[in-house]
Amino acid sequence: MASPDAAPLSRQVALAREMGAAACEHVPEAELAARFTALEAEGLKTDSFVDWGSSAETLPLARARLAARPFADDLTLGIVGPDTSAEVMAGLDAVTQMCEVLLPLGPFIRGLERPAVCAYVAEPSGRIVGASASVEMFHPDSNWPGLCWWGMLSTHPDRRGEGIASRLGAVVLDEMNRRHGTTRFFTGIRTGNTPSEALCTQLGFGPTPYHVVLAIDPELMAGGRVTK
Repeated sequence: MASPDAAPLSRQVALAREMGAAACEHVPEAELAARFTALEAEGLKTDSFVDWGSSAETLPLARARLAARPFADDLTLGIVGPDTSAEVMAGLDAVTQMCEVLLPLGPFIRGLERPAVCAYVAEPSGRIVGASASVEMFHPDSNWPGLCWWGMLSTHPDRRGEGIASRLGAVVLDEMNRRHGTTRFFTGIRTGNTPSEALCTQLGFGPTPYHVVLAIDPELMAGGRVTK
């Protein structure tokens, strides 16, 4: 849901009870505690992320990253599309789950519902060891037209330390701009996630005054968290 103004609390509660979890974007800092209290009064668990937004430097920095640091020679870059195999999709699901990152629904990650790019790298065996994605998720008639969610940065534990996540994130930013003309991106970072803050800062992102607030139905989704 785009914002508290566009999505009243009752709608977020109803979606959480139907799907297990529902997010409300662009919640101002001053409204955060009240939103938590109201959702918890409905018997839901809550979670939140700081909304980080891109800048005018994001695309140049992403392209500089691509020029400066290639993937290892044994990795092959792939982009998800309408005809991507079930095997590749299963590999994406495996690596994102391993990293406690939520994979969007297939029609979105394939770009069938909204403009999107999902990039991944695979070893010669076919094992996918890294992924990132972006979706232009807001309706054109909303208050946030053209703003794209970006993230899902995942690296298999065996391949960490090679810069895979940052490069894949840069690939996705570049491809979203080249394919769809998009220039504005945001991502959610849990407070205290220093590695994610550092990576996003290197790509020209910075914290905004907004938060993403999640309502989670504990009967449908154990653990009380959707993603790290």
